[in-house]
Order: sequence, then structure tokens, then C-alpha cells
Amino acid sequence: MIRKIIFSLLLAVLSANFSQAKTALVIIAHGSPMPSWRKPVLAMEQLVREKLKTSPLKGIDYVRLALMEYSEPSVASVVSDCEAQGVDTIFALPMFMAPSSHTENDLPNILGMKYNQYVRQELAEENTQLVSTDIPIILGPTMYYSYVLEKAMLQQITALSEQPEQEAVIFLAHGDPERCGFWNMMLENVQNYIKENTKIGYTAGKDIEMGHDFANELLPMLQQATKEKKRIIVQGVYLTSDVKRMADRHGMEEKQAELTRQGIAIVYSDKGILPASSELVAEWVLDETRQWLDSRQK
Repeated sequence: MIRKIIFSLLLAVLSANFSQAKTALVIIAHGSPMPSWRKPVLAMEQLVREKLKTSPLKGIDYVRLALMEYSEPSVASVVSDCEAQGVDTIFALPMFMAPSSHTENDLPNILGMKYNQYVRQELAEENTQLVSTDIPIILGPTMYYSYVLEKAMLQQITALSEQPEQEAVIFLAHGDPERCGFWNMMLENVQNYIKENTKIGYTAGKDIEMGHDFANELLPMLQQATKEKKRIIVQGVYLTSDVKRMADRHGMEEKQAELTRQGIAIVYSDKGILPASSELVAEWVLDETRQWLDSRQK
């Protein structure tokens, strides 16, 4: 009889603990000191929460967005908040376009999933606080392993295109030189997707610096494209930055003057992936989280 009572009490305790289990989805972005960068990124937290109200994911009880660098909410502070909320598992999804030193080195070290003294020293020099927690953390994939970038770029190009058969599209990105293979493949995938879903036949893509070499690297691409088409769309595969501001900053209007005199129309997109394609990105967040949740049931 005593054994039965003890067993019943044990079951009750275990059931209570199970019912209180709480899983958090933490979306992690790079971060920036610029409010214009942070605003559309931070808005993703509320957008995902709103979508979960109409299409709830069974197993996700809490949603936060964290920034890896520069400003709050930092990854460490968000994990601390998860602890305060009683979270017992965290699915951390990096809102990065492709694998990079940030996703493969910085984030795993910040989250305590890897130990590299050199990476941690660099993080300390940047005043990045490391996470110290007993909560299990599962790090998800970047956007590279989905079609969200291709779909977002199709949205942008479709909005800018006027006569697809007579247009060329140039995609620009700024990736990790140590993992250029991922970034080159990402650009190739985007180009192929545009060709498959529009009547645009000429595309090019390059991972180029945003700094002083921007114009020097872009101008030859424009010159090459003009041999084929008379209207050129330049689109950046950036989270929030846009190539129009970059082109203005680097004096592209003056540098491409000869092409303009030849009747070439060059259109620079003024949109990044966010906020223009925020809905697509939010759906990607939910899809990746759903796949992870499903994998736990297998």
C-alpha cells in the first residue's frame, strides 16, 4: 500500500513537471548600432508571435528575438529571460543567410555549445557576454538550407521588372570569405530561381565588399551586362541593407555616366530582405521550427 502511494505521488510530480515544460523559440540576428537596421529585425519577434496566434505550433511556448552584437536584447540577456520564464529547452534559429564564422564559431561559443579560446577572446574584446545556463539549446540552420532567399529575391525582382526579356539582373551579397563556397552557391541558386520563374534570361551575382571597392567591383559587371541588355536591375541579397544607398554613397551615378549616355537604364533596388519580405522570413522561421518539433517525435 505504501509503495502504491509513493508511486502515485511520484507520477503526480512527474506529470506536474511535464505539464510545466516550456520550450522557447529564440531567433538570433547579427545586430547593428543603426536603429534603421534593428527596427525591421526586432519586428520579427512580434510578427512570429502574431502568426502563432492563428497557426500555433504545439510545443512552442515562448518567442524572443536576440541580437548577437552591438545592442540589446543580447543573446545572453534573452537566455536569462528564458530562465526566468521557466523555459527548459531553447530552439535557437540563426536569421543569417548562409553559414559563416558567425554561425559556425561565434554563436556556438556564445551559447556554450563550443569552446574555442581564440573565438572567445575576440568575443570578450567586443564585450559580447557568453551564455551560462543549464537549459539545453539546439541551434538551427541558416536560410541557406531553404528557399526563403530565392522567394524573397523573386518578390523584389518581380516588383522592379518591366520588360523581363530585355532586362538583366545583378545580385550582390557580402559574405564570409572563409566560406565563399556557400555564398557563391547561394547566389547561383538565387539566379537559377529567377530564371526559372521569370522571363529574365541574363543574371549575374557576386560577393563584393561594401567598402571602398564597391564601385570598382560593380562597374565591370554593369559593363558586361550592357552587352546583352539595355535595362539592368541591381539587387542586394542583404538582410536590411539596400544597394541604392550603397550606390549613392559610392557615386555610382557619376561612375556609370558613360553607360547612361548610351541609353542604358540601371535600377538599384532600395529594399533589403526585411521588411519587404518579412512575411516570407516569418514563415521560414515557423517552418524550420515545425521541422525541429517534428524531429523530436521520431
